[in-house]
Amino acid sequence: MSDKEQANTPANPMDKIWEYLKGFHAVHHMAMGTEMGLFKQIQAAGAGGCTPAKLAADLQLHPLYVDVWCRTGYHYDILEAGENGAFYLAEMMDAALVDLRDPRNLSGYIKATAGFGSDDLRSYPEYFRTGGAHRFQEHGEEFSRHVGDTTAGFHTVLAKSMLRGVPGLAEKLEAGGKVLDVGCGTGGLAMKVAQAWPNAHCVGVDIDPFGISQAQANIAASEVADRVTIEAVGPDGIGHDGEFDLAIMMEVLHEIDDGIRPDVVRDVAKSLKPGGMLFILDETYPSDLAGLRDPSYKFAVQTQFNELIWGNIVPTIEMQAELFANAGLVETIREEVAGMFTMLVAAKE
Repeated sequence: MSDKEQANTPANPMDKIWEYLKGFHAVHHMAMGTEMGLFKQIQAAGAGGCTPAKLAADLQLHPLYVDVWCRTGYHYDILEAGENGAFYLAEMMDAALVDLRDPRNLSGYIKATAGFGSDDLRSYPEYFRTGGAHRFQEHGEEFSRHVGDTTAGFHTVLAKSMLRGVPGLAEKLEAGGKVLDVGCGTGGLAMKVAQAWPNAHCVGVDIDPFGISQAQANIAASEVADRVTIEAVGPDGIGHDGEFDLAIMMEVLHEIDDGIRPDVVRDVAKSLKPGGMLFILDETYPSDLAGLRDPSYKFAVQTQFNELIWGNIVPTIEMQAELFANAGLVETIREEVAGMFTMLVAAKE
């Protein structure tokens, strides 16, 4: 068969299913390597890598199991083979799997998918029958803390880089602007904003009691405790009318129940000063069937399925526009970020 004939031959649908199964196992392989310190130990060994036997001895693990784990990692292109039976991390895997300070690090997301995500998915048949929900704030303290750790890399990028790129915003923050972090979780983003903008003051609000408790502890132990406060949101809403120059919703909009989402966005807009800005980093769901197979929407589609029983509805562009219009906000920026997220900026009229 010629190269042209091969290129025009439809792929075997069974091959696609096998690739999906392989991906399932690859996620668990990476989660194990992260949790047991295998990737970290391989990186610490330096450019030459580490043999499975030494890796097992250093971490007090079973030699055969570690050997198979290493060979499987080589098969997945996560590890590369060095000399004398050693293995080392493939290109960029140190950033993705080891260095927690790197915004590209995915170790937290991988562990969450293999752990909390798998637990949720196993319960889907029950919820599909009952129509019930197991919401974000009902997952418990460990889950809240883990989600905070998972999003830490993006906190740094958002606070130091993305906010600086919004026209007119840097001047407000440098002049002592006030920032509202909506859905602040464990307080990571609020602290990063305060660190990046030494004159700014931040208020974080959330409905998750576990996140609030952890956020207050984290901030009390930080160097920005005098400029960051955390508050629980009750039935009366945020309660800071016309106070803020900037409100941030990072991975929060789609997690607000769609029945109350318009009210929440109006409440956030109410908290802004005239000319204040709402900055959103979130997913945008496709508006039609064609979008479901558009690679630019792949993370949004996956997020919708993964978080279905949380009661989450990922909004389409039309839904986002309606939310802004009803809240008296005018969209000024819409950009795709990292092939996964939508960055939205809307100004209060």
